[in-house]
Amino acid sequence: MRAGRGRTWVAGGRGLALTALLGVAALLPGAPATAESAPAWGPCPAEAGAEKASCATVSVPMNYADPDGARIEVMVSRIPALDPARSRGALFGNPGGPGGDSLSFWSGPSTRVPQLREFDLFAVQPRGLRWSTPLSCSSLLDIAPITDRAACEVARPGYPATVTSESVARDMDAVREALGLDRISFFGVSWGTYLGAVYATLFPGRVDKLVLDSNVDPNVSWVDQVARVPAGVADRLNDIFDWIAANDSIYGLGATRDEVLAEWKRQSASQSGGWSSPIVGATTYAAYGRSAWPYLAQGMREYRDDPEQLRFLKYLARPAAVSDMTSGWMRDATRCNEDSGLNPAALTTMAVTLLTDSDPFAQQEALMRAGITCAAWPQTTRRVPVDGAGLAVRPMLVQSPRDPATSGAPAMAAALGGDILWVEGGDHGHFTRPNPTLNTAVLHYLRTGEFTIDSAPEAPITTPNPPTVVPGAR
Repeated sequence: MRAGRGRTWVAGGRGLALTALLGVAALLPGAPATAESAPAWGPCPAEAGAEKASCATVSVPMNYADPDGARIEVMVSRIPALDPARSRGALFGNPGGPGGDSLSFWSGPSTRVPQLREFDLFAVQPRGLRWSTPLSCSSLLDIAPITDRAACEVARPGYPATVTSESVARDMDAVREALGLDRISFFGVSWGTYLGAVYATLFPGRVDKLVLDSNVDPNVSWVDQVARVPAGVADRLNDIFDWIAANDSIYGLGATRDEVLAEWKRQSASQSGGWSSPIVGATTYAAYGRSAWPYLAQGMREYRDDPEQLRFLKYLARPAAVSDMTSGWMRDATRCNEDSGLNPAALTTMAVTLLTDSDPFAQQEALMRAGITCAAWPQTTRRVPVDGAGLAVRPMLVQSPRDPATSGAPAMAAALGGDILWVEGGDHGHFTRPNPTLNTAVLHYLRTGEFTIDSAPEAPITTPNPPTVVPGAR
């Protein structure tokens, strides 16, 4: 996650949906991952959206420092290779967060990139989330952006401290063992890049190929990484507004960046400003992927013509992971367990910024640096220092230089001994978008371990321009 360049000032705001932080007393680095029995496959939960997959549960230790103690369950999805006899091996995946549901991870990509069906595709639902053994943390703090550790502890004593990146990586290895696999390949996005790096550090001999897409910086705290996002989003607005201006004949929002910005400010102010403003939430979401830009432009045009018309803005502004409370609880548990909590020194800066600066992205940054989310959850462990010295194949890292959320590929490549494939533009998450150059390179690496190119163009915008229908889900 990165600081912005040439930051555009904007008025109004909406809180970024925090996506992604356990602690047991000293997890044992050498503790074996143990599963009780072979998985029994059946239908996935209907709400998971994983119709193409089958699912099973695997029993794992709740605390890997006490492998013979209490146990929990994690759910795993599977899409077998089209030709099992010629499968290129097992490919595990994670969508990031932390807090992202994983069971449907391969359903869409395996349709967009059919060559993925050469592999046996698996996704492990991280501990703490629904369908695996969930956290339960409901309390009065639900009204604030804070997860109440005490409430989580009452619901399942000892469990909250084990919800960490390291434990999720160990769960993944327990699943590997339950499946009878000697080695696995892994593809992770965003926080999933750190999860993959932790797995590779703990179990280098179990790793075949490793693809890390849109990388977090393994050397930077979660508080600092999340606090960098608002500036990255603000920087990305220059690209968005340039595109809208170039399409002025369609949207009529201004023929220059400054004219579009002026209209954006007007609409934000008319929506009461602050981070509850639909247009700020919509713009934040659009910063992560170019195919959302026509939705944002159409939403601005419709709102300009009719202030009651918010259908596209609300579609984009809707938080991505509100379907279940466990997403936020697992996200906060992972980050807060692994990072420092409330930062008293930053509280004064936060107060001054909220009182004096109307830029929503500056306000968001100040809030995040104060560590408010972890106010009721002290740090209980340390993040795993990633190291790729034991890997047989150099990892492939995929990164855009203008990604608003992550900029950690150079640091991750240095830590793991990997190679970076740079993708033009600023989208967050690249593989399986409509980008043949990139997809071909990633598939070739997964098949052979060979790194063939170090740059690729950005994916095209695939949304109708202008869009006329709001999609059913995102």
